[in-house]
Amino acid sequence: MLELFNTYKNAGKISQALMVGRNAFNRNSDNAEVFDAYFSYLCTLAETLPALADRSHFVDQANVALSFYIENADLTESVVGDIMEYRSRLDTIYNAITKDQQERSEKQRKEIEHHNSECLKELYTLKDKLWTTSSKKEFDELLGQIGDVDAKIDKESFTKEQSDTYDSLTKEHTDLISSKMREFEYKKNVAYNKQAVDSFAKAFNQFRSNEGKYKNQTQLFSLVSATLFNYDASRLFNETLIYYNHVYSYIFSKLDDEGKLALTRFSIECERKLR
Repeated sequence: MLELFNTYKNAGKISQALMVGRNAFNRNSDNAEVFDAYFSYLCTLAETLPALADRSHFVDQANVALSFYIENADLTESVVGDIMEYRSRLDTIYNAITKDQQERSEKQRKEIEHHNSECLKELYTLKDKLWTTSSKKEFDELLGQIGDVDAKIDKESFTKEQSDTYDSLTKEHTDLISSKMREFEYKKNVAYNKQAVDSFAKAFNQFRSNEGKYKNQTQLFSLVSATLFNYDASRLFNETLIYYNHVYSYIFSKLDDEGKLALTRFSIECERKLR
């Protein structure tokens, strides 16, 4: 049986060697030679395999085998001495695995800490870009990048300093985004009002240049629907509304009663340009 065990072991066939070794030991649990061969192989695997999970698995198996051997062996002073050496070897392996686990955990912790620090630096850079951008398109792209970086952060592994930094950054980003959104909304409204003023001026000038033409309600509708009544009053500045009222009042004053009624209806029915 040991010959077959050694054949598989020497060929690097771990599963087959373990199968034969375990079978031989279970059949001869008091045999020192069989136990030593099986136990030593388990310990060698626990000492040399790269994966900590595998090493832990095999050292536990070796420990179980040793306990079983102690229960069944014919104990003599020599055998007890061997058993103490077996236990010493197990202790050494357990200590080595524990040390490797701690070192790997510490290495992983440092790697995560470094990764989080790099992400926080990137968030600072993106915050500066947010502050200086004047383009709504670039602003939206930067918000997307911030979301992508934030998703990569392992917040559960933050150090106290990183947690404080992240909280501060989050507040700064929130305040900055709100400020920028107000800025872009204002710029959009300024452009909207400029367009509205130009449109009102167009209505005023075209009506004054040929007032008779716009006694025809079809012509009047064509003019005011595309100019005077094309804008949402809730988005107009006070100055824009003052000019609108001036133009509206002028046109209204030049129309007969039917024209005044038609203009009023047009002002209600026309669809406003909201953007």
